[in-house]
Amino acid sequence: MAFVGGLGVADLRVRRTAPFVRQRRRPAVLRMAAVGPRVGHGFDLHRLEPDNKLILAGVVLDHTVGCVGHSDGDAVYHCVVDSVLGALSMPDIGQLFPDKDPQWKGAPSDVFMRATKDLMEEKGYEIGNLDVTVILEKPKLSPHKDKMRANIAELLDCDLDNVNLKAKTHEKVDALGENRAVACHTVVMLVPRPLAHEAQSTVAQATAVMVDDPKSLAQDWMQMASKRVMVNLEAGTAAVREAEAAIQDDHVLQTLYETIKSRKGADPSSSWTAKLFSKGRSKISQKVGEEGTEVVIAGIRDDKSELIKESADLLYHLEVLWADAGVEPDEVWDELRSRENTSGIAEKQSRSS
Repeated sequence: MAFVGGLGVADLRVRRTAPFVRQRRRPAVLRMAAVGPRVGHGFDLHRLEPDNKLILAGVVLDHTVGCVGHSDGDAVYHCVVDSVLGALSMPDIGQLFPDKDPQWKGAPSDVFMRATKDLMEEKGYEIGNLDVTVILEKPKLSPHKDKMRANIAELLDCDLDNVNLKAKTHEKVDALGENRAVACHTVVMLVPRPLAHEAQSTVAQATAVMVDDPKSLAQDWMQMASKRVMVNLEAGTAAVREAEAAIQDDHVLQTLYETIKSRKGADPSSSWTAKLFSKGRSKISQKVGEEGTEVVIAGIRDDKSELIKESADLLYHLEVLWADAGVEPDEVWDELRSRENTSGIAEKQSRSS
């Protein structure tokens, strides 16, 4: 399964990383090809109380009250994170970084910004533009806007011109107007990042071979990939563990196939395999296509370790598809054996004639 690249947070005395992040630094080639722009909206509100720091967009403001929160309470960063996650159709910040998790207690919110940037890039996107509105009665934010914008642009790795920040009061109305709370709204547009030329060409060819409507499938891939973080948080990586354990067996594919087949029709909440069966043939086929592309990109990177892992994922999902379609592994092996001593070119021509 694909996971997000590692987080680097230099200014933390204790390194905090998201539980769903696999610690590995990736080359600059994208894992998924993004299709079209996406728009997200974020909202956050924090109570303001004494004995708390007022930190907004990474800037510590001199004030008598500050944000109440499990982390450092940076309402601007939290809002930006939610808008990007929303554009990616992913769970919100509270689900990915729960306030019941002690590792986030007092954590600087740039941790969440960096994790979100990695997620965004993992799915093939970058910031098109970001518009932030902060609602705060006092202190005035005008002297700090440039620094706040610069902090956001740096953490999201985008041009400063692509980040706007406005500050409004609430005209002394309700908790915001009485300076008992701060609120923030954010709207973001994400745009596809350009693939490296070699990867772009190969992925396009692979996609064209696998589906009749590559744009439609790519959109489905993004939606499915956006759920993978929570699937692994909730259910673990049972499917991958099954594949890795079965590799030790001389009859690996047959053994794995029998395990997979036994879960067809089971309660979808009982395992990832049963859940995948419940989605139907079309979704299973799309998952095979997604994993096939992961294999292609691992090959382009010349990353043997990643190629092995992604190939295991592909074989696992192929066997789910076989089981759903009633295809036995022996039938595939028989087909392969029938091609022994046969020209590959002739075999291709026989299927196209």
